[in-house]
Amino acid sequence: MSILFGKEKLAPRPRNLEILRALVGGAVSIFILLVLSKLSHNPWIMAPFGASCVILYAVSQSPLAQPRNVIFGHFISALVGLCFLKWFGVHDLSIAFSVGVAIALMMYFRCVHPPAGANPLVILLTAQTIHYEWSFLLFPVLTGAIALVIVAYVVNNFKSTQKWPSYGLAIFGSKN
Repeated sequence: MSILFGKEKLAPRPRNLEILRALVGGAVSIFILLVLSKLSHNPWIMAPFGASCVILYAVSQSPLAQPRNVIFGHFISALVGLCFLKWFGVHDLSIAFSVGVAIALMMYFRCVHPPAGANPLVILLTAQTIHYEWSFLLFPVLTGAIALVIVAYVVNNFKSTQKWPSYGLAIFGSKN
């Protein structure tokens, strides 16, 4: 019963400046993606990017919020979703296994980003109404994820004592 009556200790409330940074960061990130979509006539946005903003601004020092994780996590999981769609079609097993494979590959490549786990679901569950081509990996997945990281860099470093990111793309990082 203690779970209902709050005997456990809550995480500390963030400072008001951190809350304001998250509000501005999330709003500006999504607004920029929407504007870039209209200007370029290409989609720069997809639903999982909203969840990416939560991680980028609410827990920006987490490994899950680093550029490598955001960009490669989204790319890998969307690639998995497209592969499953093109090779296996849409059915319960392909939907389920696409998420599992995306998680496993993000772990293997050390770029886990939880919102990206939704990419195969988005692709497979909307495939009957949206025609997906391989170009989806460029617009919105790669361009949108890169744009989110650029905005997060500016917002998370504006008048902040804690610099972001902790690490970048780390393409040639250690093998550990």
